[in-house]
Amino acid sequence: MVDRISTSGRYDRLMSDVQQSLYNYNKITQQLASGNKLTSITDDPIAAVNILNTNRQLGQIDTFSQNVELAMSELSTLDDLMQLATGYLSQAWDKAVQANNQTYGEDSLKALKVEIDEIIKTMVDLANTEYNDNYIFGGANTKIMPYTLDENGNIIYNGTPYENPDYIRQTEVADGVFEIINTTGDKVFGYYEAVQEQTADGKNVFLDADGNRVIETVEADGSKTYALEDGTAYAGNVDDLEVSVAEEKYSGIMGTLKLLSNSIQMVLDGDTEAGYEQMNATLDMFESSMNTITTEQTKFGGVYNRLEMTTSTLETNNTNLTSYLSELNDIDIATAVTEWMQAQYAYQASLQVTSASMGMSLLNYL
Repeated sequence: MVDRISTSGRYDRLMSDVQQSLYNYNKITQQLASGNKLTSITDDPIAAVNILNTNRQLGQIDTFSQNVELAMSELSTLDDLMQLATGYLSQAWDKAVQANNQTYGEDSLKALKVEIDEIIKTMVDLANTEYNDNYIFGGANTKIMPYTLDENGNIIYNGTPYENPDYIRQTEVADGVFEIINTTGDKVFGYYEAVQEQTADGKNVFLDADGNRVIETVEADGSKTYALEDGTAYAGNVDDLEVSVAEEKYSGIMGTLKLLSNSIQMVLDGDTEAGYEQMNATLDMFESSMNTITTEQTKFGGVYNRLEMTTSTLETNNTNLTSYLSELNDIDIATAVTEWMQAQYAYQASLQVTSASMGMSLLNYL
């Protein structure tokens, strides 16, 4: 039995061959143009899913790498600042040891007090350092200047206290892995505050040049008046009054330096025994403050080392995933060009066969 093929059936078959050849040619052309094996998800659904997952992981690695880079830069700045603070602290410590020998004359003590006060200002500047528009030692309060040095000599810490766990700033350096990259000013530098004496009814107490207690009263209109304890109006210059200190609160470097400065002033004012006693007490405080800085440096040095290892791990993972992605999706140019030329020849041949076949009719066989 002989199968008969109708003209329309032969036409459909020829056109189908032409379209298939054109599809193969276009597909390889797109692969060459893009450099990718997959031009649509239907080409290989499993490979397409693996490519999406790999690209997601590479995106995470890029984010983690940026986090690590920023964290290492900030930690490097943090370490530099603590190193500078250590240098200034050592300088003041040496001066304190020399002054405790009680061999300094009045002029030398005055010069030493000026030097210590300048170191205090320098320490405040270090503690108020910004990095990337954030105050490094402010804890969570990165937009608020951590330290204020007021007119009364108080060194006030305005940041998040170390005892408050909310001070922590941390960055994600791997999937679910976080590193703490900050500390607080009160932990590293401490503070100093002379609490002003107040009367039972809450009025501030000052001292005049003779040591007499002067009471400040805030009137209803907001003005202030000053009187001695017996009620006599104070006739002197208000600007000459000194705060009567009821209590000193202090810690760390700032407290140590301020107490040293105060003790020198006590000696200069004639309170020699108490002044040198307080000066001698600062020596142990210097050692404690130095140990605190060293501990913080060691802690964040460990964090920095971990971040270096994390960087190496991220680079290795990035290389491996990039290689895997290349295997999944990158074409072999030499092979693709060969296949492209073959597809082009096949398409041209199908066009020629179709063209020749379309011109044939029953008359060709008579």
